[in-house]
Amino acid sequence: MAPLGGSASWSWHGYRDSVLDQGGRRLPVVSGGAHWGGGLWMSAADLALIGQLYLAGGQHNGVRVVSQDWVTRSWQPCEVRPDYGYLWWLNDAGTVFGAAPRTGRAARGNAGRHLLWVDPARGLVIASHWGEQVQALLAEVSAACSPG
Repeated sequence: MAPLGGSASWSWHGYRDSVLDQGGRRLPVVSGGAHWGGGLWMSAADLALIGQLYLAGGQHNGVRVVSQDWVTRSWQPCEVRPDYGYLWWLNDAGTVFGAAPRTGRAARGNAGRHLLWVDPARGLVIASHWGEQVQALLAEVSAACSPG
């Protein structure tokens, strides 16, 4: 997070009772559940920085942090799941969040309660933790930020 000006407070947590034996070392893994982003814990502010990085095509303050190719491919549908890219949900068909704009992309966890929403058409990034009414929030904010 340092290249983005983020905090050092983020961390990764695997489950204590879910481990993998790797060369004699027991490594914690995430098998699903209530973890955000496969065990990634971070503030909404830091999460928003990642969204801004993707919105800027992988650059931060003119410095390339993530390749443009990776960002582009992340937001393209995969063959087996057209509403999913590389770790991003694509709302192109309105199937991820029906009331939200189809131009949005979402990274989400914990049954959608943690959300990173990026809408390139609106220049919009929303980061939210523990939200229960995420779809309503997206519809309201996105309408207020409508392009044109």
